[in-house]
Amino acid sequence: MEILEVLSCVIDPEKIRVIAKIDGKFPDVMPYLARLIPNASYNEKKGWITFKRGQSVITIHNDGMVGMAQVKDRSEAEQILKDIESKAREAWEKRVEIDAGMSDKRSSIGPFDVYTYLPKTNCGECGEATCMAFAVKLLNGEKKIDECLPLVRERRYATLKDKLLRCLISAGFNVVHR
Repeated sequence: MEILEVLSCVIDPEKIRVIAKIDGKFPDVMPYLARLIPNASYNEKKGWITFKRGQSVITIHNDGMVGMAQVKDRSEAEQILKDIESKAREAWEKRVEIDAGMSDKRSSIGPFDVYTYLPKTNCGECGEATCMAFAVKLLNGEKKIDECLPLVRERRYATLKDKLLRCLISAGFNVVHR
């Protein structure tokens, strides 16, 4: 992996834009990789995957070029690149298990949809200040369902957890839970 260019962000001057290059079998891994990245949009014809991670918008091209906008700093950009490389390796290793032919049309699901199935306690046990913040990070792949401790350990939320799991799975998310 190599960061080729760091530019100021047009949208937020406190952040940066990054152009980078990742080595790998990207034309071959793209359909599988798109399935493993939450909320990713894959354009097979144009050869790119785009997704959000927090506020950052990331685009991976099938030649290994990666563009990022609204990234906090170079360190965050390097971590995103490492995560992409890791996810690409995982996608390639699991390619026989991944249905890359599945339609890329995932159901539209947003933070409010996820929030509906959360306890709405704003307890902070997940590390977020609010359940809505947790919902956003869950959709971006930065949190896992089981990090919402009330949802996991309190029996009264078992139905909500089941409904949330079904909602995410039906929307095309790769959900791992206990």
